[in-house]
Amino acid sequence: MKTIDGPSVQKAFRAFLLVVLSFLMIISCCAYRDYSTYKSINVVVKETATVEYGSANYDIKKLIKEVDGEIVSVKQDIDTSTLGAQEVILEVKKDNMVKEIPVVISVVDSVAPVISLKNEKVSITEGDSYDLKENIASIMDEIDGDLSYVENAPENSLKYFEFKYEGDINSIGDHEITVSAVDSSGNKTIQTFILEVVEKPAYYPIYYGAPANPQGNDVVSIAYSLLGMPYIYNSAGPYGFDCSGFVSYVYSCVGKSVSRGTYTQQYEGTGVSYSEIQPGDVILWGYADGQPTHSALYVGNGQMIHAANPGTGVIISDVNGWLYGSGTHILTVRRF
Repeated sequence: MKTIDGPSVQKAFRAFLLVVLSFLMIISCCAYRDYSTYKSINVVVKETATVEYGSANYDIKKLIKEVDGEIVSVKQDIDTSTLGAQEVILEVKKDNMVKEIPVVISVVDSVAPVISLKNEKVSITEGDSYDLKENIASIMDEIDGDLSYVENAPENSLKYFEFKYEGDINSIGDHEITVSAVDSSGNKTIQTFILEVVEKPAYYPIYYGAPANPQGNDVVSIAYSLLGMPYIYNSAGPYGFDCSGFVSYVYSCVGKSVSRGTYTQQYEGTGVSYSEIQPGDVILWGYADGQPTHSALYVGNGQMIHAANPGTGVIISDVNGWLYGSGTHILTVRRF
């Protein structure tokens, strides 16, 4: 029977061990390589990794500062209808190794409230009460909904709106009103509007059924004779007139004294209703503040003769046309 001597057995065993060790080293190297690869897979998000509240979709890659590998999917996403920090789980692949990496993304609200005003300018009369909130159509925030009014809100208050202004807004003149709205995230919107307080119009007593002016027809005839005369500021004739000077001059021609200014003419004579106006009556015109700016002589048939302006001189006009074209209205009608 043939046997294998000792040295040959040892030699074969050593060869076997060498093969085994080589195999184990290969496996170890592969395992270490895979471990190193897996461990190196990483994601770093930007410091400003935020998503706007309510966003329908977003690009996660735009929020990543660095990535070692390739983002292949989002395994766990965020809920953009909830504010605050949330965890996103990304699947990142490198050299056929896939690793799940959690990163933190914040859902934020950076959209300020929307203020809608009814008017850019509100006009009231001196002495009238006015609630500034009446000029607010709506103040709406995407998250908080309608914001409530708070008077003298404490510093750092949230979810409210208020008004700010300087001085006494009941005084005559234009007052700038600032509307400030703040949502629960501290986003702030500011808008302004003007509150105009006009002087209370003068009170003009009206006498119904007043006697006719016996010289009304003479006044009308004289007024017609002066058509085409030039407009001269601060003149009461006879070679040119301003509006009140024209009225004063015509009445002086029939022996009646009428003052030179629209401001004083508004209180002279007898106040009558426009519905009872007669030829020879004086129409005083003005704006909403009640101050007279123009005077004219009524000549019948809905017409008046007046020294209109430097461009036209003394002309005849339709009362209704002047009403709609000049922007003024009839303050009072005076009969002398």
